[in-house]
Amino acid sequence: MTDTTERPAAPPRALSPWRAIGPDARARRSPLLLGVGVLFVLVSIPFGFPTGRDVITAWVLLLLLAACGGEWPVWRRAVVHDWLPLIAVLFLYDFLRGAADELGGRLVDLPALANGKTGVDGTDYAHVLPQLRADEVLFGWLTGGQVPTVWLQEQLHVAGDVHWYDIAIVPVYMSHFLVPMVLAIALWLSAYHLFRRYVWTLVVLTLLTLATYALFPAAPPWMAGLNGYLPDVARVTSETLQATGIGTIRSAVARGEAYANAVAAIPSLHSAVPMMVLMFSWRLVPRTVRVLLALYVLAMTFTLTYGGEHYVVDAFIGWAYAAVAVYGVAWYFRRRDASDAEVEAGEVPVAVED
Repeated sequence: MTDTTERPAAPPRALSPWRAIGPDARARRSPLLLGVGVLFVLVSIPFGFPTGRDVITAWVLLLLLAACGGEWPVWRRAVVHDWLPLIAVLFLYDFLRGAADELGGRLVDLPALANGKTGVDGTDYAHVLPQLRADEVLFGWLTGGQVPTVWLQEQLHVAGDVHWYDIAIVPVYMSHFLVPMVLAIALWLSAYHLFRRYVWTLVVLTLLTLATYALFPAAPPWMAGLNGYLPDVARVTSETLQATGIGTIRSAVARGEAYANAVAAIPSLHSAVPMMVLMFSWRLVPRTVRVLLALYVLAMTFTLTYGGEHYVVDAFIGWAYAAVAVYGVAWYFRRRDASDAEVEAGEVPVAVED
């Protein structure tokens, strides 16, 4: 027997505000987008690649204005309604990350570690051995008992010499500062019905990592080497930037010592974001793109491990956090959409006032 029961209709897909612009603005859009792209290149060459939250946010807002064809009212509504919550959370993360290790230092008696700074800011308190021993246990059989960072640098790194792979890891490392926002823009423009789910996924991932930094401050490999827990560990990305003269525009927040946090290492947000992008996009993109995104995850893991910024276990934990954020938020949105569809279909009674 054929089931003729009517099923709740899926909620209609919302259209991006950028489609609300008029014909004149549509005609202006392509030249404006091209102009922003050219301006970005011209500014980045002499001043450096943007890595600061405030700088990247300014570029994103300018790009959104171009995408709206220069129509100020449409752009203003889009920024307030769609982008302000995400931008606010990311800036909050930057401000709170610097003080996140204070709570963990009060909960547990942690070793004092030199962090390379001078004066009263030259000491951090953080876990050193748990993540170090985890890498030794997981990979020591491949590396002769060494952590992968030390083994890779012994094989590949020569102090004072810049090899092609040292240069290659720089854009991989820097991509972390742009990829999340670029994907957000792409979804806002072409798949607006997915934009809010993506934003909340990124927000949840960011807040989870911030909470972990507060409870478990952790020293990265370069700091472990600085304090004698490992042989000297180079920060390859920083050294390559200095050797090649490639500049970066850091955040005004990040430049303040009070907001810096060298022991915000577990989980690796640099690793978590590529995995989040891969998981979020898995069913939305062709197989070829999936392969490229998977290679991006692996490239970032190599970059962070070889570069001395993270242990491999930091990346693994970041991947787990990405899975929690992606699938947890997706589950919530499915439940919410199903509930809305049932209400619209009249299958769920709606309370009315007497």
